[in-house]
Amino acid sequence: MHTVGDAAKEPDPESGTVRPYFEDLPLESWEADDASPSEPGPAPRSPWWRTVLPVVVALVLVSAAVFVVPAFEDERAPETDAASAGDTTMSSLASIGDNPLLESGTVLADVSCDLPPLRSDEKRLREFYAAQLRCLEHAWEPALTGAGFPFEPVTVDLSDDPVTACGDLPPADQATGLYCAEDTTIYLPRERTLEAFGLADEAHIATLAHEYGHHVQHLSGILSDANEQLNRYPEGSPPDRELGRRLELQANCFAGAFLAGASGRGSISNELARAAVDDFRNWIDSDTHGASETQREWATRGYQRGDVGHCNTWHAPSEDVV
Repeated sequence: MHTVGDAAKEPDPESGTVRPYFEDLPLESWEADDASPSEPGPAPRSPWWRTVLPVVVALVLVSAAVFVVPAFEDERAPETDAASAGDTTMSSLASIGDNPLLESGTVLADVSCDLPPLRSDEKRLREFYAAQLRCLEHAWEPALTGAGFPFEPVTVDLSDDPVTACGDLPPADQATGLYCAEDTTIYLPRERTLEAFGLADEAHIATLAHEYGHHVQHLSGILSDANEQLNRYPEGSPPDRELGRRLELQANCFAGAFLAGASGRGSISNELARAAVDDFRNWIDSDTHGASETQREWATRGYQRGDVGHCNTWHAPSEDVV
């Protein structure tokens, strides 16, 4: 398989237990179906929360996940010939990549993140996320406004039983949280989040940077464009799954680009930034998010290149997003 960036390696067994992986897909409103979640395994398949395009984050220590949600007003396209759908996938998806934000030369602002020590109590955990959010905003706002998009902040809700504009949070064994574009909020219930990540700084930093990447996709119109394209393909078809992978891998790359501008400044040392990028290798293989090595490679691509134009998964060949 052709890959992007550095080849991912299996986690070093001596470095400790492999932490959870994320599997998410953007949605502006979430509605679960009756499908049973996949059992944990070497290459689990997550439920495709189909009335919408979910962004689910599932983790290997306990089966956890994070969702992102856009609403679908139109019904799915009728079943079409798989080969025919495959022939048109690249041309239709490539149009999403013509977004002004993804032009070559879009480099995020360098930022110095002043992060407090990560602690498990709600007040301190909230302070940690709030500090990183300020950093993410300083990095992304100039890029978004420079590309002609209005900027809007996002909030993080740590409530253990939140009420979201996108619907009820999925059960704890199916999701860690969700990003809801309807109320521009990242929901990360404290209890679930700590069970999934513990107090590993790199995991929390990578997660929030990835979820913020979905917020950037929302603000720039990438999510709505993807939602439009999604209705052209039969549910669960190869083009349908490929679209989801391109969304997820782009969010990884956006996270890497942010870490490039924060690396070696303030609280995010070069070592911590590299650990956060490498944390994406803990995201296990998924047909909705890509192989674990591909997920890490797109994060590495953003980190090594810095230029958001290199995060254009929509113009990448299909073999780079598997």
